[in-house]
Amino acid sequence: MANNNQMTVSRYTAILAEYDLILGEARGFSGRLTGRQVVDEHLKLAEIIFTKMVCHAISLRRISPTLQNGSNPELWDIGAACAIARTLVESFDALGYIALQPVTDPEREMRILLWELHDKEHRLTMLDGIGAEGPDIEQLRDNAKKLRDAAMTHPFYGNLSRKVQQKIAASEAPAYIRIQSDRNQASGINHDYYLNVIMQLSQYVHTLPFALSQLRLTHAGDPGALQIMSLPLQYCMPFIAKAIEGMGQLWPALRTKMPEDTQRKIDLWILLAADGVKGAGK
Repeated sequence: MANNNQMTVSRYTAILAEYDLILGEARGFSGRLTGRQVVDEHLKLAEIIFTKMVCHAISLRRISPTLQNGSNPELWDIGAACAIARTLVESFDALGYIALQPVTDPEREMRILLWELHDKEHRLTMLDGIGAEGPDIEQLRDNAKKLRDAAMTHPFYGNLSRKVQQKIAASEAPAYIRIQSDRNQASGINHDYYLNVIMQLSQYVHTLPFALSQLRLTHAGDPGALQIMSLPLQYCMPFIAKAIEGMGQLWPALRTKMPEDTQRKIDLWILLAADGVKGAGK
């Protein structure tokens, strides 16, 4: 990850090139998934979430400065870059929770069941908040009840904490039955590193004072601005690398031998995600 050394054009260009290598592997794996028949629900969801991650990664690359001379100046939108990066990171969290983490079949079924129930209840809350009515709303309400009943009669229900059971009964099903630190540990992500990434990206997403002070003191093209614009790219690479690794474990037949340099870079980002970066430089 980023360190205290001043960002230079050559260093930023190297970060872009490394990002392109890893993104290329993700796009390649996504392409090899196309057209395959998938039966298991968690594999269907894995394919969709991974595709979502790849789309975010492509979008982030497209809005990142290229430093190429042209007639039209580039827009250095750090807020948009951080928003996309945070969405990508949180997509990996969902991918790991739904499909990559090694859990029993009953627990995985319950995870997906409550994940879908949470979604429907959340939508109902929003629709009720604007006074929406009609047969579609009632159908959604009925579908939520069926999912709730299925969850409460599921064999894994007794393994849930009392707090989670109470939320389900109160029509407030949580999206996740494992807390963030447990999900990170199960996904091979250092929890402190994850929190730091989310906090750093959120400063720009939520327009906090520190982010504004940095924007006020930097200008497009100077080392400080390059440093800021490189952060979303660097923060995303460990999670893209972990997603590639995880998808390869789900579909080992789709893995291909990577160039040695690409494999080494992916392995280093995976190691960084597991160990964190306190005091370390990329």
